[in-house]
Amino acid sequence: MNWIKTRYDQFLLALLGVALLACAILVVMKTGSFQETFAEAAAPVTEGNKIPPLVLTEVERAKTALQEPTVWVIENDYEKGNRGSLLVSQPYILGPAGTPIKPTSDAIHTDSLTGRKIPNKWFYAHGLSPLEGSAPMQDPDGDGFFNEDEWRADTDPNNKDSHPPYYTKLFLKQIIRIRFRLIFQSYDPAPTPAAMSFQINTLDLRAPSEFLKLGDMVPKTNYKLEKYEFKERLNDKTGEKEDVSELTLLNTETNEPITLVLTKVIDSPDVYAVFDYEWPTPNQDIRVKKLQEFALRPETDKRYKLIDIKDTEAVIQLPDGQKYTVVRDPRKPAR
Repeated sequence: MNWIKTRYDQFLLALLGVALLACAILVVMKTGSFQETFAEAAAPVTEGNKIPPLVLTEVERAKTALQEPTVWVIENDYEKGNRGSLLVSQPYILGPAGTPIKPTSDAIHTDSLTGRKIPNKWFYAHGLSPLEGSAPMQDPDGDGFFNEDEWRADTDPNNKDSHPPYYTKLFLKQIIRIRFRLIFQSYDPAPTPAAMSFQINTLDLRAPSEFLKLGDMVPKTNYKLEKYEFKERLNDKTGEKEDVSELTLLNTETNEPITLVLTKVIDSPDVYAVFDYEWPTPNQDIRVKKLQEFALRPETDKRYKLIDIKDTEAVIQLPDGQKYTVVRDPRKPAR
C-alpha cells in the first residue's frame, strides 16, 4: 500500500494499460465474428413480382367521414325545457309577475270547454307556438278538430289520422216534447179480457173513438193493446168504490209500455233531442227521436242510438255498444 501511495501516478498508468489491453482483446474477438453477423445482409437478393396487399382501412374510414360531414345537432326537448341553437338562446316571456320566465314552465291558454289550463310545452312539443292568441282554436292538420280538442284527447294536432272521436263534437242543444194524449174511456164487460172491447180516444189526433180488443193497434199510432187488469179503490170523498182498471199499451217502435187508467188522460209524448254537431264548421243540427238510430259525418257507416233523454243531458249508445253522455255546450247560452 505504501508503494501505491508513493508511486500513485505509476499505479494509474498500469491500470490504464490493463484496460487498453482488455479493449484490444474484445475488438479482436468481435472482428472474428464480423462475417457471420453480416452474412445475411451480404446475401444476394431474390427477385419477385408479387406486391403485398395494401391496408386501406384508414383510407376508407376517412372517405366515409368526408361523405358524412359532422352536423350540428340542436337539442329541442321541450319536456325538459331545452331549446336553443348555437347562436340563439332559449326564448323567454313575461310571467304574471312581470319577470322573464321560460314559456315551457307556464300555461297561457285555457281550454274553452273544460276550463283547464293547456300547458305551453304541449304546443312547443308539437311545433306550435302558444304565443299566438288563436293557438287553441287553430287546426294545423285540417281534420276539423281544434288544437284544444286534440290536447283534450291526447292526439296529434299535426296528423289528420290522429284525432278525437267524432261524437266528442256532439252537444245537446234542445229537447222537444210533442204531446200525445190518450184516454181509456170505457170498456164492455165480458167473461175474459180477450173477449172485451175497449174504447180508446187519441185526443191530439182528433180521430173518432176506437173500440179495440187486446192485440189490436191504435189506428195512426205505434201503440198496441197489450194487457187489461180490473182494479177498484175506495174513494175517500164519496166512500164508494170506484173503477180504476188499467189498460197497458205497448209502443211497438220503442218497446216501452204505458199504462192507461180508466177515464184518466195520459200524456205519452214523443221526445226528440236536437244535437249541435260541431264538426266541421259551420255546425249542423241533428234531430233524433228517443230510441232512434243516427249517423255522424264523415263515418256514415257507423250507427249511434239515442237511448235516454234528460233535461240537461242525453245518453247515446256508441257503435261498439258503450254509452256516452252528451251534455250541453257550456260555451253557448242555454235554450
